[in-house]
Amino acid sequence: YQRRVRGSSPSKEEMDSFISDLERLCLKKQLLKVPWQLIDPIISTLKHTNKDNAESLVSLLRRIRQNTLLSSSNRENIVIQEGEWVKVKSGHLDWIFKFKHPGVGTCTQPGECGFLVRDTSDRDNIRRELVLDSDDYTDIDVHYHDTTSACNMCYYYVWTVTLPGVGGVRLDTVDMPGGGWWVWWRYWLPARIKKNFKGVYITYNVADYMVAK
Repeated sequence: YQRRVRGSSPSKEEMDSFISDLERLCLKKQLLKVPWQLIDPIISTLKHTNKDNAESLVSLLRRIRQNTLLSSSNRENIVIQEGEWVKVKSGHLDWIFKFKHPGVGTCTQPGECGFLVRDTSDRDNIRRELVLDSDDYTDIDVHYHDTTSACNMCYYYVWTVTLPGVGGVRLDTVDMPGGGWWVWWRYWLPARIKKNFKGVYITYNVADYMVAK
């Protein structure tokens, strides 16, 4: 869609068709809904673009945000920031995320509730996975509850960018892993921006728990 927006503005019919295709795909594949925590920073960032047709992309993102089949609200998601790296018993170097699922209740285990995330490479691909082996949670400050599921996680990067000009507007924007270090806002924002990597985050969708409760 972004390539399409770079050309002429899509018509209402094209946009309707695209939204319908997304709905069918999400329902068929049971894909995780896009959290507002990703959509809102992108919309805010696009307000500062000098590119044509940004209005069409913003319009699309707002429609996705308003569509309950495609997006999930801030209330449905808990934001978790990465912690430190830790070398676990299996020898892997994993990321610690501290997170207590609302369904856990009172926890009497030592350390903090949370989970480990591991990156492994296979040729040109990187596989990112939730660590489930209980042995890898020994001798570290985090323990894992099986109520936590990778299916409810959305993994993303946050950058702070400063725009050129007097007073330099600063804003936080987001990017999804999977496309190398190419990030979408390098096309949409002016070339002379300053950027700082703020961190790795995960939104955890607790909508199912809220409904069950």
